[in-house]
Amino acid sequence: MKSNRVTLIGFVGTHLFTSILENGSKRVAIRMATHYIKKNQQGDKKYQTVWHDVVAWGHTAGYAEQNLVKGSRIMVDGFITYRTYPDQHGHLRYVTQITASSLMNLDR
Repeated sequence: MKSNRVTLIGFVGTHLFTSILENGSKRVAIRMATHYIKKNQQGDKKYQTVWHDVVAWGHTAGYAEQNLVKGSRIMVDGFITYRTYPDQHGHLRYVTQITASSLMNLDR
């Protein structure tokens, strides 16, 4: 079975960035933080934060725009996308994003 699916539970880390494309599609960018516990060399448990770039489109973007704010605890179900692009100096840049299939506000 071939599958590219990810489910994340974490927090919205910044204000949402909404944009409308020329074809009328709505896009919402969400910066999301997840945490896990990691032991240091002394054996103490510390939280490790991982940041994710989440993109929502269409109805999912509309839901995000109406229901999510900075600090909201959310669950994202979607898939990972990878892409590259040349920056203004010609260096190749790599981007990893989560494309949201569904979002859920866990605060409510």
